[in-house]
Amino acid sequence: MIIFGFLAFFTWLLWWRGLYFLNKYTPYENNIILLTSSSINDDKGIFMLAHVGSEITEPRLFVLPASTLVQLPDDYGEYELGAVLPLLNLDEKSEAYKRAVFSRIFGVPVSAFLAVSEPTLTIQKFGRIQQILQFAALKQLRYMQTPWLEAAIVPLLSERHVVITNTLEDIRKQLQQNVTRTLSRSQLSCTLAIINTTPKSGLAGELAAMLEQSGVRVVRITDSSQEFERSKFVVDLSRQECGWVKALVQSWFFTELELVSESSVAESEYRAWGAVFIGADAY
Repeated sequence: MIIFGFLAFFTWLLWWRGLYFLNKYTPYENNIILLTSSSINDDKGIFMLAHVGSEITEPRLFVLPASTLVQLPDDYGEYELGAVLPLLNLDEKSEAYKRAVFSRIFGVPVSAFLAVSEPTLTIQKFGRIQQILQFAALKQLRYMQTPWLEAAIVPLLSERHVVITNTLEDIRKQLQQNVTRTLSRSQLSCTLAIINTTPKSGLAGELAAMLEQSGVRVVRITDSSQEFERSKFVVDLSRQECGWVKALVQSWFFTELELVSESSVAESEYRAWGAVFIGADAY
């Protein structure tokens, strides 16, 4: 009875700014969540990037038209953003794969991908989007799950948080300004070296550009003649202030990144806190 009473109370709370209340206790610190329609397949509609977290003083919801031309990974070429989901068959891919694809497209670390069952999302449908997210939150509560993603996005569906833009460059610039204002001196000391062990050129530079966009200092980019099948991240795990970097690095990879605690390798060979070795599983 206590559990049912709690669920009934929380159901009522959700409709009376409950997600706003939950937003105050978000587990996110500095995260980018991508929201779009699950059935988008052309230049109609929009994509939304929510920049949220307890460390973000000015959370924002960036709105980008589906007609925006973007460069796809793996030499697919240039396509409209709305064509990405069907073209790459993302419905059948893992969440990690989806995050990696959009992290590479946007050039910023996407930490979560959320697709709602509305045929075409538009700015005029923000009220409808809010309803969909509320219903999704209620469904999660039935299974005793906390709807953190929905709680992060719903409060941003108001004019004062929305930034409408037609270019990725505008989004990257504003995200970078938001991030650099929040990083401490100790966090900025979490330097990285990126080593490409694959025959495909440009991967290390691509990853470095995304990480630097988020405030990570990359001190070395190089290639290695020793080829790795699997990518790995060699770090000094004792430095807790550098934990924020791991999720950013992971967002770029299609599969789970192997984490190796071996500080001497990164420090002695590359003069950095961590070393990312890009393997064949990264392309």
